[in-house]
Amino acid sequence: MHTEPDEQRNFDKLYIQHPRRWVLAILVAYLLLATNFALSTPPWQAPDEPAHYNYVAYLATRAELPVLQMGDYDQSVLSLLHLTRFGIDTLLPQLRYESYQPPLFYLVATPVYWATGGSLWALRLFNVLLGAGVIALLYRCLELVFPGKALITVSATAFVAFLPMHVAVSAAVNNDIIAELLVVASLLVLLVWMRRHFQPPAGELPTGRLLLLWLGVLLGLGLLTKVYAYALLPICLVTIIAVEVRRAAVPFWQGVQTALWALLPALVLGLPWWVRNWLVYGPWDLLGTAWHDQVVVGQPRTVEWIADKGWDHYLERAITVTFRSFWGVFGWLGVFMDERIYTALLLFSGVIFLGVLWALVRLISGGPDMDMDDFQLWVLGLFALIVVAVVASYVWYNLKFVQHQGRYFFWGLLPLSTFVALGWREVLRPLQGLITALLTGVMAFSIGLIGYTTGNMDKWTVATALALALFLLCQPLLLAGAQAESGYGIRAFRRLGQIRWLVQVGALLRPVAWAMPFLLLAWLDLLIPVLFILPQLGS
Repeated sequence: MHTEPDEQRNFDKLYIQHPRRWVLAILVAYLLLATNFALSTPPWQAPDEPAHYNYVAYLATRAELPVLQMGDYDQSVLSLLHLTRFGIDTLLPQLRYESYQPPLFYLVATPVYWATGGSLWALRLFNVLLGAGVIALLYRCLELVFPGKALITVSATAFVAFLPMHVAVSAAVNNDIIAELLVVASLLVLLVWMRRHFQPPAGELPTGRLLLLWLGVLLGLGLLTKVYAYALLPICLVTIIAVEVRRAAVPFWQGVQTALWALLPALVLGLPWWVRNWLVYGPWDLLGTAWHDQVVVGQPRTVEWIADKGWDHYLERAITVTFRSFWGVFGWLGVFMDERIYTALLLFSGVIFLGVLWALVRLISGGPDMDMDDFQLWVLGLFALIVVAVVASYVWYNLKFVQHQGRYFFWGLLPLSTFVALGWREVLRPLQGLITALLTGVMAFSIGLIGYTTGNMDKWTVATALALALFLLCQPLLLAGAQAESGYGIRAFRRLGQIRWLVQVGALLRPVAWAMPFLLLAWLDLLIPVLFILPQLGS
């Protein structure tokens, strides 16, 4: 197994000394911020919330599953409700277009409905608690894979906890959060099983059939929760077969037999739902999606949109709205934040992208710069595969309907947050940070020069880029006195370790520097209901 140099192993500790304390603080902050979202957002002002609520109400009052019917989606009713800010209560029960969804979330939420007399606020807070479970399990996954790399584990946890759109989704009534919970739980079991093959317990054979059975149960529950769980199932099966064949050196068909331990429980759990849909919606419409596509008359279709507005407009909208709604567009995708916030988030995304590239270069180069073992490399490969599946499923869905909603990426938040954390960890290193700072500074200068010559200066973009470049440029100063880590080959910075006050200040500011983007996201979460949601959606 790969052994990390001391400087690599200690780098994360320079910033984070007690990771679990940080995670506890993150969870508490998330609960407060998400609760604020849940209580501040006006009733029904979250995507599809009335339809999800009506599903729970139907199940709670009639003790049977609803059936999606023609008329359950009425675009004119929905438009009128949007116009009146959902002020016509008598129209709300007509929104039943989520009745085709798998039933698990609604079954689990029914006792909450009974106990609180159908309180919308209670159901929202129930989802907030499920969101806390997602965050805790996500941290456990990464702690299992990256022990000692707190800059990855805690950063990814903070990113998911404070991502504004994710906070908003977790503070509304929907089946997304419980589906995320099952996805992360499934991946946790898969990662535990994988680790037995890379780091087998002493005296034990890496069979793990019980783990695979549990994985199958969780995957099966996912099939009863949300459609995108169907994309996770083949990824898990392929991973099991690949690990068996490459690590355990067994024949391919034996690897397939091992994967059946996970596949069969999932199929057994999903079968009753598929049979029911076969009988209700017709042969081969096992998910009810074909019938759903016929019911949602009036929902924008991609082909019609492109024919009306053209490819250029469609692609521009797809990229812009997807990016913005990943970070935060609230209400029914009608409440945008200030343009300057999206600009800052775009610049931060660019820095993270460069950081991921630096990490990729170090992984490819190997040698003393490599700080990942075989297990971690396999997991990163698995995460990359999941990201590809997330993007592919998003593109596939948008081939039919115009649904440029970044929240559809959230079932892949475990790998996405890992790569965000990996990129941020990389730019905190002095050399990579300096190069990234120079590139960001050059970009700011270029934008400023173009703006000056054209008379259209974007001062905010230039100022934000320069501030980001200055932050990264000063980052190596915080590592003064950190022995071998203080320069990673940059001799000039090693001499700074002789300046005592600089060493002391650096030790105090390092955690703040690392946490800065996540603190800013948390601060943004606190302000969003007051600055954007209530002014635009309040009574």
